[in-house]
Amino acid sequence: MSNEAKKHFIHVDGNPIEVSEEVYGAYYQPIWNTRYHAQKNGECRCTKAQLWKCDGVCPGCPFYVAGKKVSIDTPIGGEDDELTLGDTLADGAPSAESSLMYKELLNALYKELDRLDPEGKRICELMMHHSEREAADIMGMSRSTFKRRWAKIQAELQDKLKDYYYN
Repeated sequence: MSNEAKKHFIHVDGNPIEVSEEVYGAYYQPIWNTRYHAQKNGECRCTKAQLWKCDGVCPGCPFYVAGKKVSIDTPIGGEDDELTLGDTLADGAPSAESSLMYKELLNALYKELDRLDPEGKRICELMMHHSEREAADIMGMSRSTFKRRWAKIQAELQDKLKDYYYN
């Protein structure tokens, strides 16, 4: 290799323009990244001889192929079957039945909480926003006493609401 500095060119509208190494790198780095990922995903079938033509805009390129991308509307059944990939995905929304069951459980829980004595209600309120240690300090009792009372309340609520538990 000669002592002469390597010349760098970018191609604009098919015409080569000589640029500095910094401009060359800044111009081509995003294109190289796009092409790398497109080739990795099977979307780019560009030959090495044609790489200099790559502008990083894959969908308009004659070497672009669909690759691994799949739409949820892609048919997966036979010719007469209209089943799509989207039809096979689980619906994450709760069913009407489970929503009603949770509503019943919540209503029953509110009723049982209303039946608690004032100290029990206060303990439940504090446990919504504080740790056991903080709640015990606020109530002015030892942590062990607080834990014992909190466990008793939880056991009572569990017993009263046992008909609502299911697996």
